[in-house]
Amino acid sequence: MSTAKPATIKKFLEITSITSHSVAKFFLERHNNRVTQAINDYYNNTNLANEIIQKENNASTGSAIISPQLRSVFNTYKDPNLDGIGNPFIGIDGTLKYLEDLGLEPEDVVVLALAEFLESPGEGVFKQDQFLTNWSNVRCNTIADQRDYVNRVLKSKLNNDKEYYKKVYQYTYKFVLERDQKNLPLDTAIAYWNLILPTELQQQLNKFIEYLKETEVEAIKKDEWNMLYPFLQDYAEDPTLENYDIEQSWPVLMDEFFDWLEEKGQMEE
Repeated sequence: MSTAKPATIKKFLEITSITSHSVAKFFLERHNNRVTQAINDYYNNTNLANEIIQKENNASTGSAIISPQLRSVFNTYKDPNLDGIGNPFIGIDGTLKYLEDLGLEPEDVVVLALAEFLESPGEGVFKQDQFLTNWSNVRCNTIADQRDYVNRVLKSKLNNDKEYYKKVYQYTYKFVLERDQKNLPLDTAIAYWNLILPTELQQQLNKFIEYLKETEVEAIKKDEWNMLYPFLQDYAEDPTLENYDIEQSWPVLMDEFFDWLEEKGQMEE
């Protein structure tokens, strides 16, 4: 791997209109200073660029003092390999062991809150900087501290703080979406709806799932995911959907579900 040259860095920055020399250097060195290939790689892997920029920002604002205990916790679970930009991380095997030591099952809904708290970019992954910084910020430097925080704080907020619940619910879409997916496959969406949505909305959710399967919907878009929760709340409060207004800013999928219920004669009286 050759060192990025000033001339190629300048050209990379001009073409992409970014300002981070570190990003330019990273992609150019991955392609031995071949600008076109480096730029194509950059556009195909903007997540890597964002991580480099975030790392720069963290360095510029100064890092919190991380306790040796907390570093030891991270090192216990970290993957033997480095991530795409050369940083340590906890992978799927470490994550499963970490959850076990926290007393959590992978299917526990609070795992989604934990993932949101630690800014996990996807299932089975915890990044070193976010893990160390966020646990340090709440002074949870040991497994016992972290187990207590999950049970005492995250579970409580998830059950009692509606805005926090909404935040975790919306985060879940990005969390379970795989890198090469634009929309969430229906089977995955259903599995996570059944996990995270309140049990009091189960009847309405089941009816919505029946519609999705009958009409062979294959994937769920982000706005459809985000709006399903408030839609189901309205549906539970108004089983006849008498007050449903198709002129409101609901996703088209909800309008089509409303039409389906009318055609089926399945509006509750």
